[in-house]
This record gives sequence, structure tokens and C-alpha cells, in this order.
Amino acid sequence: MFSLLFRTIVLYAAVVTAMRCMGKRQLGQLQPGELVTTFLLSNVATICIDEPDLPLLAGLVPIFLLTALEILHAAASWRWPRYTRVLFGKPVTVIVRGEVQQDSLEKLRISGRDLAEALRGQKIDTPARVLWAVMEPGGRLNAVPYARGGEPPPYLPVLLDGVVYEDCLRALGRDRGWLAQVLNAHGMAQSGVLMLYDNGQDTLLVARREEKR
Repeated sequence: MFSLLFRTIVLYAAVVTAMRCMGKRQLGQLQPGELVTTFLLSNVATICIDEPDLPLLAGLVPIFLLTALEILHAAASWRWPRYTRVLFGKPVTVIVRGEVQQDSLEKLRISGRDLAEALRGQKIDTPARVLWAVMEPGGRLNAVPYARGGEPPPYLPVLLDGVVYEDCLRALGRDRGWLAQVLNAHGMAQSGVLMLYDNGQDTLLVARREEKR
């Protein structure tokens, strides 16, 4: 009994430590790979607790190996955005200037009822009020409504981690020619931009650290 209690406490501490080492991103939202890692951690800990004949080290080694792999994976995702897109997928635009992108809904296997429910969850009663809406890789819908009254126009992501958001350019009435002019005005290449947002009137640009002067 004491052995089982001791093993449970040690494995609990190991799993909590592992989740903590993986960082706030993994705790706040789970991508597919992170969800798999979480399941594996819990299963390894469960097997070790249920099988008292197994050495305790047989549970601790896989737990911290999975943690190390997840940390390496997160570092690779940060360093190489293309790796992230291949592994996790990319956001899919479902509404542009109030127009529902039905091809995108079909690709995502989302019905009109599902889309309407997701919009109501963000207190938007109709797609006509949406400037741009995107389904995130994690399955969450994010919608940017049109500005109301005297509010300034909303900012949309135009360039993130060197990737151009064509749908946002289209929603803002911009094109790649305009984007090239903005980058030339700042003396920057596309790959040197961390974030570029635009609202049709003003632009917010954040350079990558190594590109800042």
C-alpha cells in the first residue's frame, strides 16, 4: 500500500513537472500533437500506477522523454513556420466581407448551422456583419466584425512569420503590389517581418529581432 502511494505521488509530480516544462502554450490550448503528448503522458502514468511490478523508472523515463520531444517540437515550430503549417495545418478563411466561403465550409466539413452557432457564440447574429472570419487549426472560429458607429476599422493580419494572408488582403481591398510597396518603404524583405497588420487606413509592422535596426 505504501509502495502504491509512493509511486502515485512520484508519477503525479513527474507529470505535473512535465506539463509545466512544456510551457503555457501547451497548457492554454492543445494542438493535435500536444493533445497526443498529453494522452501518452496520462497513459504512461496510469500503466505505471496499475502495474506495481514495473520499475518506477520505466514510467519516469518515457514521461520525461515525451516532454523533451514536445519541447523540441515546440522549438522547431517557432524556428520554422513552414514546419508548423505542415504539422498543424493553417487557418482557413470562411467569411470575407460578409460573404460565406462555401468551398471552405465544404473542405472543413462544416455546415451552415455549425457556422451560425459559432457566430452566435461570439454575439454576431449574421455573416453579413463580419469583415473576416477564420477557422483556426485548433477548431475555434475567430470573426472580425465590421466597425460600428465612429469606431476605427479593425486591423487584420496581412503578413505573419513571412506568410501572406491573401484573404485578408482581399477583405481590405489590398493586393500584393501594395504589400511590396509597404515593405520597400520600410526597407525590409517579406521574410524579415514578424507581424504586419492593416485596417485599410493604417499599418502596424513588427520586424523580426534580427532585422531591427
